[in-house]
Amino acid sequence: MNLSMTGKLNKAGISVALILMAASLAAMPAEAQKKKSKVNIESDQMELFEKQNQAVFRGNVRARQNNVRLNSTNLIATFTKTKSGGTDVTWLETTGGGVRIITPSQTITGDRMKMNVKANTAVVRGKVTVTQGTSVVRGETLNVNLNTNESKFSGGRVKFNFDPE
Repeated sequence: MNLSMTGKLNKAGISVALILMAASLAAMPAEAQKKKSKVNIESDQMELFEKQNQAVFRGNVRARQNNVRLNSTNLIATFTKTKSGGTDVTWLETTGGGVRIITPSQTITGDRMKMNVKANTAVVRGKVTVTQGTSVVRGETLNVNLNTNESKFSGGRVKFNFDPE
């Protein structure tokens, strides 16, 4: 990963970047969030914009936590600074086309994803496909509430190919 930073690179900036990397997989399904564990992120570049409270991973982003993976062109993490000097990630967004979330039981693909980390909700938009075994659901927009494990397709016709096995 090439690291390019805006502003000065200091211990606080590096800490913010590492915290953001660890938190960036909050967009993964609840399965990966059950316990705090090591997060690995690879990208062609990473930029930290401290004034805008954003970290941007650009190019061929590959993130992994346990057995859950997220692949995208770019990943933007927006954060707030806490009173204790740490950071809280508030939004995660993929840009540049193409997001893939892979769990042991499902694969979700779409053009882009945006997650409200505090609310634990995510929206995947653009040619969304959810595959579980040989069953496939396709639609334009997928809204997911990770707290309740509820999902809703909207924005046009939904195509569902169900295989009871």
